[in-house]
Amino acid sequence: MSEAALAKDARGILNTAGREALRAAVMTAEPVEAPEAAPPPQAKPEDGENFPKSQTHSTSPPDADKLTFDPERVFYATESGSYLVDTGTHYRTYGRKSPIVAGIKRHLRATGHSENDLKDLVTHHLENIELDRACDWTGGLAGHRRGIMLREGKKFLITDEPDMIEPCAGEWPFIQNILTQAFPEDDSRSVFLGWLKGGVDAIRKHTHQPAPMLVLAGEANAGKSLIAHITKIIFGGRAGSPMTAWTGKLPWNDDILRTELLLIDDSVSSTDPRARKAFGSNFKESIYAGDVAINTRRKSSLSLRPVWRVMVCCNETPENLSVIPPLEDGIEDKIILLKVSRIKTPMPAATVDEKTAFAAAIRAEMPAFIHHLVGFTIPAHLTDSRSGVTAWKDQSLLDAVMEISPEKRLENLIALAVGRGFFPLNSGESKWMPAAEVQSKLEDRDSPTASQAQTLLRFHATCGRGLSHLAKHGSPFVKETRIFQGTAQYLITRPEGGEVE
Repeated sequence: MSEAALAKDARGILNTAGREALRAAVMTAEPVEAPEAAPPPQAKPEDGENFPKSQTHSTSPPDADKLTFDPERVFYATESGSYLVDTGTHYRTYGRKSPIVAGIKRHLRATGHSENDLKDLVTHHLENIELDRACDWTGGLAGHRRGIMLREGKKFLITDEPDMIEPCAGEWPFIQNILTQAFPEDDSRSVFLGWLKGGVDAIRKHTHQPAPMLVLAGEANAGKSLIAHITKIIFGGRAGSPMTAWTGKLPWNDDILRTELLLIDDSVSSTDPRARKAFGSNFKESIYAGDVAINTRRKSSLSLRPVWRVMVCCNETPENLSVIPPLEDGIEDKIILLKVSRIKTPMPAATVDEKTAFAAAIRAEMPAFIHHLVGFTIPAHLTDSRSGVTAWKDQSLLDAVMEISPEKRLENLIALAVGRGFFPLNSGESKWMPAAEVQSKLEDRDSPTASQAQTLLRFHATCGRGLSHLAKHGSPFVKETRIFQGTAQYLITRPEGGEVE
């Protein structure tokens, strides 16, 4: 009888005979078999169970590919409390201890240690790592091999290194074609090759060599970026821009610490005179001084000596050339100016596939080109005892740079003011004047030079520095300089030979 029928009979007895009759009926009733329990729901097959094993893949790597950490190749960074593991190409950082423990356990199992010994052995190895292989500083350092470097009693761990291509004798027609087009003059091409050779030698010997800033200027799309790309590969494949640090925008410069090529283009440079001067000062300090002060995020500052070379790529217009440091005393002999003629690539390089094929062709010639660089001899008239290659300058670029220099602009303003009578001088006459008086006459509100002079000379001592430069470089308007009663004076002259325009 079903549960529903039993319930109906019970209600009938209760309504007609009362509770006592219902109790008696229950006591004398035959037991009812419980219905069979429904079978438990079947688990839904997991994805892949309906496929043959040959079509399924494990999410875990095979045992042969699982990482194992030899304790002898694990180091500890004391400043950050992290661990660094030698992967064979670089040191990988782990901020937690658990992956290190797991990796060491795998290594111990693979070398035959029993499970019972693992805990004690791992503890022993971690203690040794944190004590015996502790490092005071970790990071990349341009021009140096990865590994331990001892310096002033401290242990530094260099975490990676440049990918230097080994030289091999052979042909390099594509690169030769590109360089011949870019630098058709023998001297300019020799200066470029000599600058490259010095950089390669310095990186391979892990020793910085001071070298001039190499400025490549040419028409838009002439091929300057291609030359920079070739240089980057030759120097180990790492490049970075120093402009954020060198123009004072941020105090940190650790982002360029590991890059051998400091590459600058005119899109990130500044034409502001103060920024240009800061650029030149930081360049000299970073390339021609000894150790470099490295300011790092979340770490103590320190002094190191990266192996650096500086390259600037810009268009040859006056506005773009004005991004390089002013050619003043102390910096003029540390800048190379090379004009890049338009390059036609020796094979198609328009589509993505063509660019990939062209890059592969250039890469294939690199061993032969570097072999040529190693044996290249810089012509005697282009050598420099300190930097290996002289700070050679293309004359057309030098004229353009000098024409837009603050000193040349100051000379032009003096010429205009002299010609308009604001300096009361007859033809051939001269007068000693301090910089303040010269500036006052140029900024006279009635003078045609007033607005330009106020803009040019708005910073302190700009006029005095400009007059000193003009006197030293033979300006016809500023002949000499002297100190009179503790004040610098300048011999302002109206040249002979007619009116001054």
